[in-house]
Amino acid sequence: MKNLKIDKIAALLLLTIVGCANDYEELTMPAKGSRKYAPYDIVWSQAADSASQAFVERFYADPDDASANHNGAYGVFTYSEYNRRGGNFNCYWQQAHAMGAMVEYYNRIKRSDAAEEARIRGYFKKWYDKRGNNYEGNSSWRGSTGFGNDFSDDTNWITIALLQMSEAVSETDPDAAATYYAAAKRTWDECVVPRFALNEYGWLPWKMTDLGANECTNGPGCIIACMLAQDARDRGDETAAAAYLEQAYACFDQQLHVMTANGTLSGVPLSYTQGTCMESGRLLWKLTGNVGYLRKAIQAARGQMMSGGMNENYNGEYVMRDEGADENNSIFHAVLFHWATRMILDTEIDSFDRSIRRELYNYVNRHASYYWTRGIRKSEIEWKDSYFGVKCYEPREAGTGGSLGAFTSAAQAIESMCMIEDVQF
Repeated sequence: MKNLKIDKIAALLLLTIVGCANDYEELTMPAKGSRKYAPYDIVWSQAADSASQAFVERFYADPDDASANHNGAYGVFTYSEYNRRGGNFNCYWQQAHAMGAMVEYYNRIKRSDAAEEARIRGYFKKWYDKRGNNYEGNSSWRGSTGFGNDFSDDTNWITIALLQMSEAVSETDPDAAATYYAAAKRTWDECVVPRFALNEYGWLPWKMTDLGANECTNGPGCIIACMLAQDARDRGDETAAAAYLEQAYACFDQQLHVMTANGTLSGVPLSYTQGTCMESGRLLWKLTGNVGYLRKAIQAARGQMMSGGMNENYNGEYVMRDEGADENNSIFHAVLFHWATRMILDTEIDSFDRSIRRELYNYVNRHASYYWTRGIRKSEIEWKDSYFGVKCYEPREAGTGGSLGAFTSAAQAIESMCMIEDVQF
């Protein structure tokens, strides 16, 4: 499947069917299934194959593809499709979320498609070797791994990506897994942990050149500290686990500081900070047994789904609002889908709230279904110039090219449906 051409991707998208635009609909109508958001039953694995393969083909710059000109951006994701518009210099923290969607794809196919598994695993290494496109020029902020940045939140997102890459390849390539994990841990310990002391409240500051704290930084920071605490505990190192937990508490405290009564964070809440608050509270609950953390995570989840400030009304229900068309903002939805999936899969939550997982499932399903049925043009003729837009029910305007942020959000939502479609409630 290496170096798929656009016409081949179109064929994949249409399930190799040539004919009218209704062919996909006619061939995906099994006897059962909900058609609330689609006129046919979506086969999520096939939809995800199409979306994720196109995502990788169009936005990951393969250095071994001699036929493509990525304007100097190789081994990393690009802002625009094939980096046609260039301008990839500071495309850094978006790399983490694009990698998150690629990891979801890899985890789904790694046991069923050996050639594709090897290809994507190779992309992980190339991305690692390029340090995820880190543009930071201050060597002291980059740290010994080269992944550190002035922005604490950027550094945190990349650290999460490294941890998830490590977990993904732990069986197929233990040496690479160890390399990615060591880089993540050193980046956290060297580049992030010392910054706790720089903020007057003991929270993580936004960046070295602005020591004010925000949930954009402390949400992912809490997730990392929890992941490292769990690993330390698994190794029997309770001293290290306790130290990481103290860091997680500090990060979560900042999120609580800005949480409003309806569960949204700060005056202008954003879907990606809602998502990290959800996951950080869930992980702290798993580590400590303190249900208070879970209740705050659930409050953040409902804040995301029920707040008029977070959503717009479409067909009588809420879908996420357009949070901005640029690459920073259009990728926010991907983060929410990524972490909502983990909460949906956690059946132990039912002991404390019997409906939240189903509510989140319906929310993710609504978006993924609209992305697939309305958010992209799927005919062979239109496919070459068809891209997901910032709203799940609207394709990107023809002729404007692709957006890494918007396509990542759509690919993540569709991969999420593959992960949760068989969940029982």
